[in-house]
Amino acid sequence: MKILEFIKNYWVQISFLIGIVATLITQILTQKKATLCSLKNDILSIWDKCKENQTITEYQLSCLIDSSKLYFKLGGDGFIHELVERIKQFKVLD
Repeated sequence: MKILEFIKNYWVQISFLIGIVATLITQILTQKKATLCSLKNDILSIWDKCKENQTITEYQLSCLIDSSKLYFKLGGDGFIHELVERIKQFKVLD
């Protein structure tokens, strides 16, 4: 009975709090997807620049490795694993 009375007395505040939490969760999930997309674009950009000559600079390789680690930690998967492994085989320039 106390629970029903509490809900009856504070239903406006409870519904407001639920709305705020739902909005926050939506924002977090959207931000995660946006970050994954940005990291994937960074990796693909490096791939596009390096695939023709099959050479990569040390800085590009470092950025690629950092971006791919973050991408995989956030749950990204797919063809990026294969791309990263192929790029690691490229000749590294100073």
